[in-house]
Amino acid sequence: MERLVEVVQRRARERGQRFVGRSMEVLVEGTSRTDPSRLRGRTRHNKTVNFAGLGAPGDLVHVEITGATSTTLTGEMSLLARVGG
Repeated sequence: MERLVEVVQRRARERGQRFVGRSMEVLVEGTSRTDPSRLRGRTRHNKTVNFAGLGAPGDLVHVEITGATSTTLTGEMSLLARVGG
């Protein structure tokens, strides 16, 4: 079972890496559960993103994806942060 979990997590990490270096539209959900100084949101691919920036729940912002784990993406809000405004 441990080997299976290891393979699944490694594959999930590899899949998350495809987003690194991209700017993605993120729907802000609130603050990060692990770091209240960061925000949490979701991409159109339903991937969770923890990022530095400003926004309120419901805002759509552009986030530069800088890292990935097996469960989340990390990033920084783009200079042109708000979508459509």
